[in-house]
Amino acid sequence: MQMNPRLSGLRCIRCDSLWPPADYPEGCPSCLEAGHPASLECRYELSADPAMPLPVLDPVTLGEGATPCLAAPALAQAEGVGRLWLKCESANPTGSHKDRMAAQLVSRARLAGATSVAAASSGNAGVSLAAYCAAARLEADIAITRDCPPLQREAMERFGARLRAFEDSLSRWPYIADLCRNHGAFAGTNYLNPPVGTHAYGVEGYKPIAQEIFDACGVPTDIVVPVARGDLFWGIFLGWRHLLQTGRIDRLPRMHAVEPYARLSRARASGDARKNWEGVTEQYSIAGSTCTLQSLEVLSRSGGSPVEISDAAAAQARQRLERMGFAAELSSAAALAAVSPLSRSGLLDAESSVVLLLTSDGRRG
Repeated sequence: MQMNPRLSGLRCIRCDSLWPPADYPEGCPSCLEAGHPASLECRYELSADPAMPLPVLDPVTLGEGATPCLAAPALAQAEGVGRLWLKCESANPTGSHKDRMAAQLVSRARLAGATSVAAASSGNAGVSLAAYCAAARLEADIAITRDCPPLQREAMERFGARLRAFEDSLSRWPYIADLCRNHGAFAGTNYLNPPVGTHAYGVEGYKPIAQEIFDACGVPTDIVVPVARGDLFWGIFLGWRHLLQTGRIDRLPRMHAVEPYARLSRARASGDARKNWEGVTEQYSIAGSTCTLQSLEVLSRSGGSPVEISDAAAAQARQRLERMGFAAELSSAAALAAVSPLSRSGLLDAESSVVLLLTSDGRRG
């Protein structure tokens, strides 16, 4: 396990400032000082090797990645689109896409000499980080909300994580900030308000999803992703951008963000992602009142759109998936529910080829 020698630095997605390779859990220092939290993206030296570069080579692994991308012709016909695939991230070791990020992030924590990782989680990230910390022999401190699903709470505890419960999602962040700033913990998630994306090295772990989709079905016209703070959304975009920059593809797919109530559409309209937009939802993995600049960047650069999906619509979509043999968390099923409104808005049609990200399995609620 070692840092990639091709990693040359990190660039701010807002102000373009370049920073040397290091840990920046609060994003760009300049933008943070100016009151505009902004994510950093990794930059690599050019190489003849077309492989997707990641920050940590030979990371701690539990076998994440290489998840199925399955054609769903019956769904495509029912939705009136040309082709449709399901990218099944529930096939990862702990049942969600978060394992890809955890492998890179926990490996970096160990390389940096940390003895613990601290994170705020609605469930999936906490389970994943707890598992990978156990594999890396690191301690894990996870701040959860009191309504965290029991199965995920129990899984974190079985992996040895220390849990602390809070009344709501925003109240967890000062606790994690204190552990990271004052007690030497490595940041496993955002803890700022307004938020920034998770540590850039962790988010890089999502890039191979683009390669896997490309290998399975070429370049789709559209990709639909459930989104909260947008780490997965941004990471997949970075993967497609790498394929474009290395000449493997000649266009980017449009990437659409699924959320339970309007956050990104309102942030895009105002030009400011730093506000809070309250809402109530059972789609806990994509809940919360905040969004991030990195999500707005994906929408802008790919030409995608945000889509608000109600709990009722997500539940209907989950039932449709179950009748096909797919167990999907409510937040994951929302990706299928988003196809119809995207079609009604004219963004999808009979010529479209669409990939839905099923981010986690149905054992989670």
